[in-house]
Amino acid sequence: MCLTGWLIEQLIMLRHRNGQPVVRLYGPTSMDMRGATVQVNFFAADSHLIDSTVVERMANDVHISLRAGCHCNPGAREVALGFTRDDLIACFSDKDSMAFEQFLRGIEGKTTGALRASLGLASNFADVYAYVQFAKGFVDR
Repeated sequence: MCLTGWLIEQLIMLRHRNGQPVVRLYGPTSMDMRGATVQVNFFAADSHLIDSTVVERMANDVHISLRAGCHCNPGAREVALGFTRDDLIACFSDKDSMAFEQFLRGIEGKTTGALRASLGLASNFADVYAYVQFAKGFVDR
């Protein structure tokens, strides 16, 4: 839990030169009522959301294990990412016969998830430090 707390502190302190946050953390910022999974999205300096699958691939390239995907609770992704009713109308107009790929095309330009770092027994400070250094690479992008 110490590693989780340190990771959260480091990630939420990251700011672009213009003061905008680099990440949006989902869940508590303290260790109260929190587990060891840290879920975030990364943002460019202009507040543009960077697609979580792009960040996941970049992390994989430097041997950092992050998982990109949707939030576990139905509707949580839409709320967390600020989807509006108008954003989603096209996605559900033909919901009974729509394939997942068609759904993704319907929300093209919006990410479909967030990044999760799951810390556990095998996690160590070097792992968490590497993730923080990776995250710092998004400052002023």
